[in-house]
Amino acid sequence: MHSGQTAHRLGKIPLVLGMPVMISQNFDVDGGVVNGTIGSLKSIRYRTDRSSGRRYLKSCVVSIPGLDGKALTGLECGDYPIMEDSV
Repeated sequence: MHSGQTAHRLGKIPLVLGMPVMISQNFDVDGGVVNGTIGSLKSIRYRTDRSSGRRYLKSCVVSIPGLDGKALTGLECGDYPIMEDSV
């Protein structure tokens, strides 16, 4: 996929639980989940295209040590959901 089609974002990237990831948008400025924050990939959710069988990232949970904001229901303190972004 050409970078012009993805607004200069990567078209594909391998995801491995535990890998370091960097937040690229300001999700929760008051809580510290901002562009440049580094955490580790804790879980991944995909959606599957029924016609092609291809999987696409839907959301993931990133564990960010040192942030102690109120946890969302079903998540541990320091875990933050990151949702898919469209181009």
